[in-house]
Amino acid sequence: MPDVTQAEMGRRLYHVHREKRVEWAIKLIHQSLGPAWQTLKEEEILLLGHLLQCTWNTIDQKKWDGIPFATVNMDMVRKILSYGEGVGPGHNPAPAVVVEIKNLLLSLK
Repeated sequence: MPDVTQAEMGRRLYHVHREKRVEWAIKLIHQSLGPAWQTLKEEEILLLGHLLQCTWNTIDQKKWDGIPFATVNMDMVRKILSYGEGVGPGHNPAPAVVVEIKNLLLSLK
């Protein structure tokens, strides 16, 4: 096994934790939407995950854990996806876009 620095291990653990927290959020959104989830294309679901991961980076963990993802409706999903133009692997949203998504999520009750 090649030598791996502590910093590299820390970065990898951070990414794994972020992926797991966003997967959980998407699972709750999926359950919330029920049959409407089927109207989303695979690329839209991947984009939603990417946008949420970028936003997760900017939200305090306790606040993230308090976001009621199980109350997200299709209008909210479409709103988040509307910020995804030009976004994908290797192309993150602009910081202002992340702030907008963060504000949307933190406004959920």
